[in-house]
Amino acid sequence: MPIQSLGGWIIDEIRLTDIQKLILYSLCRATQGGKGSHVPKPYFMGKPRLQGHKAEKALRDLIALNYIQKHPTGSEMTYALDERGLEECRKLRDKLRTL
Repeated sequence: MPIQSLGGWIIDEIRLTDIQKLILYSLCRATQGGKGSHVPKPYFMGKPRLQGHKAEKALRDLIALNYIQKHPTGSEMTYALDERGLEECRKLRDKLRTL
């Protein structure tokens, strides 16, 4: 399914890595599936599998791909699901329910 068109070129849906999916699902749980909820990084990146260089790179990639939004506040950076991230979160949640 094409996502968007840039100058006539069609960009297909991007395949996410397992760690990216885990970050999205963790953020989805932390925000309770709400698009307007913003949470600090420790709330969804606190698990041992979500720490380290690979997890930080995966988070940066998700932000660059518009799955996650960064939202600066007075004291710290918070994160929220973007429209694409919310859609992917719903897909992951439905997939887990069928297991």
